[in-house]
Amino acid sequence: MHNPDKPGSVSRRGFLKSMAGATALSAAALTTDAQARINAPHDLETLKDYEEHWGFCDMCYWRCGLKVRSRDGKAFKIDGNPEHPLNRGVVCGKGNAGIQVAFAPNRLKQPQERVGARGDNNWRPIPWDEALDKVAHELNKVKEKYGPQALVMIGHGTWEKPYHRLSHAFGTPNTTSPVFGLCCGPRGVSNTVITGRNLTGNETIDLENCKYFLMMGRNVTESLHNGETLGWIDGVANGAKVVYADPRYTVTASKADEWLAIRPLTDHAFLLALIHTVIKGELYDKQFVAEYVDGLDELTARVEKYTPEWQEEITTIPAETVRRIALEMAQKAPAVFVYSPRRLTRSANDLGTGMSITILNTLFGVWDRKGGIFTPQTIKVPEIDLPEFPHAHVARSETGGDFDFAQNPFATDEEGKVQRADGAGVQGRWPLANPQYGLTNEMWRAMAEQDPYPLKALLTAGGNGFTNSTDYDTVRKALMNMDFYVAADVMPNEMNSYADILLPEASYLERYDDLQIGGAREGFIALREPAMQPLHGTKGSWDICKELSKRMGLEAYFPHETVADMLDDRLKKAGYSLAELKEKGIIKKPADPAINFPRENGGKSVFPTPSGKVELIPSQLKALGMEDAIEWEEQPRPQEGQFHFTFGRVGYHTHARTQDNIWLNYFMPENVLWIHPEAAEKLGIANGDTVDVQDTKGRGGKIKAKVTPRIRPDTVFTVHGFGHWDKRMTTAVGKGLSDSLLASDTREKHIGSISMGTSMVTLSKA
Repeated sequence: MHNPDKPGSVSRRGFLKSMAGATALSAAALTTDAQARINAPHDLETLKDYEEHWGFCDMCYWRCGLKVRSRDGKAFKIDGNPEHPLNRGVVCGKGNAGIQVAFAPNRLKQPQERVGARGDNNWRPIPWDEALDKVAHELNKVKEKYGPQALVMIGHGTWEKPYHRLSHAFGTPNTTSPVFGLCCGPRGVSNTVITGRNLTGNETIDLENCKYFLMMGRNVTESLHNGETLGWIDGVANGAKVVYADPRYTVTASKADEWLAIRPLTDHAFLLALIHTVIKGELYDKQFVAEYVDGLDELTARVEKYTPEWQEEITTIPAETVRRIALEMAQKAPAVFVYSPRRLTRSANDLGTGMSITILNTLFGVWDRKGGIFTPQTIKVPEIDLPEFPHAHVARSETGGDFDFAQNPFATDEEGKVQRADGAGVQGRWPLANPQYGLTNEMWRAMAEQDPYPLKALLTAGGNGFTNSTDYDTVRKALMNMDFYVAADVMPNEMNSYADILLPEASYLERYDDLQIGGAREGFIALREPAMQPLHGTKGSWDICKELSKRMGLEAYFPHETVADMLDDRLKKAGYSLAELKEKGIIKKPADPAINFPRENGGKSVFPTPSGKVELIPSQLKALGMEDAIEWEEQPRPQEGQFHFTFGRVGYHTHARTQDNIWLNYFMPENVLWIHPEAAEKLGIANGDTVDVQDTKGRGGKIKAKVTPRIRPDTVFTVHGFGHWDKRMTTAVGKGLSDSLLASDTREKHIGSISMGTSMVTLSKA
């Protein structure tokens, strides 16, 4: 399908040219402005000297390298670190707005104790010593009464590591991060069980040299991870064809050669038909499959029924389109890539969708080939020496961090009695779920139901359970069930309004954090150092946890006097030093084609599966009786008068974290509901009208309509992260509608991750 908004639209080539011309236009504008002020009635000012400090961004999870300028002891400008491989010196609007995290008028400024009912936001300020004493006392009281496993820790961000360490030292296995169960889990598992290689986070895709992108809703120009977006733009400029499949015509779709307006929840059917076509037409990389792949015969039998004609009724994509795309990709292989959505927590069988993407990429032989998937460089930086943790759930590896469950994947103690409460990695529950990050959605259920054992204390570090989960009632019940809840955060939000003690954290511009250790074509270690002293007497997460460890008898797990000392200790174990890292903010291992692309350079690919090969029907799934995950499962469809409810990202905001940022709120203060003109006309809804949205559970609210042909008639869409009700968020409160209130909360049946995309809604003019 072509652009339905063609008048006034910018072509993708024009878009690429505009990127190159932006600097010249800006310079011309500045020159004109300067000329207008030549006769200003004052002397020209000489700018004061400033300092530069190194960092990496916390405004989204791509974590671009930064240079932060400060003057008179305060940060005032954020630039990119040109040496950092994840952004090449580029900082987006969100990254620039990070200044307003430190200087936000609404940030948490001092420790506070709740004096009213949970969620009512009645607080009294207390000194740090009193706050930390109370936290230590209450956590130890819960431990004495119920055991250490009664503590749950939920973290979300680059600052969460010390809270994991403190919690494991306390003795609980119940630490989680939403990254797995609420976002990337299914695609990580898919790649791991098939190839033994996880492809998630900062994916190792040779974007610049790819010649064909099949993008399954991967909206790279609006999700806006700088390095990924730059690489993709380079690939398009170098001639790559882009086929974009999404129910909505996004900015990325407008830069594509072709938009496939696929029905929501049917990506798996489309991908299965592609697999069928590739195998049936012998369009796969025969040499790669013969040398590296097991299970082709079994897969062939399984996908025999998934013809292009079969998928057409399900997806609404013509059968001939499927055949053409399969042939086009085969002709460009191995410089092709089937691009997974970043968040693959949508349907009842996300594992099947993720596996299909991995299988297609494998059949085209993209692993370790130019234009496909490269093997990253890494720099090993050992962890500091610590005592063993006092429970059997964690086995610390040399470089795996403080919560590496790799040596004990099923997370049971020696007697098999105490298991993770969320069931992540537990036999008989969710053995495929990664217990390093856990299933945050299942942990909320366990806390709400107090099952399989009492969970009575909660420690959160960042995040907002109300806006990143999709079941307000369960989250609220879980919070009310706690004997004690302590929240550490920089900003107020709905979840931390339920805390008993609030601990105000220093922002990422005001603190050291642990090292950023990454793998791209270049391996790298990056530094985050304070560009200014913490405002308002706030404290960094490492300092908070060190102080708590002293009060809880756990100080051996935080042995360094300062965070800088800890960083220096780690770096020296790797043969470097903090002084060396401070020179450029980053230490790099050069790209090496023989390592990045071994099969282009006479080497071999390595697939660390049980068989040592890519397993199209994974042996791990067979052992668990889940080999049918590849099979199509019917998904919900809207009945008469209903719509698929979808949501997604925008370049101005990250999740629900930035709506109260005064700079970013200026660009998008509230969300709207996209609805197709045909559907709007039937309901008497005009552009800008306020509409009432209700799901099948009776949940809902009001939002303004955006009537546009850029979406399917059976689907509505809104931007994620709005609809805040915490009055402390004075910029964001009461604006827009929360998608988390309307998204579904069912489980993916193989992994246990949340399925957010199966919700159906009705609309009426308010």
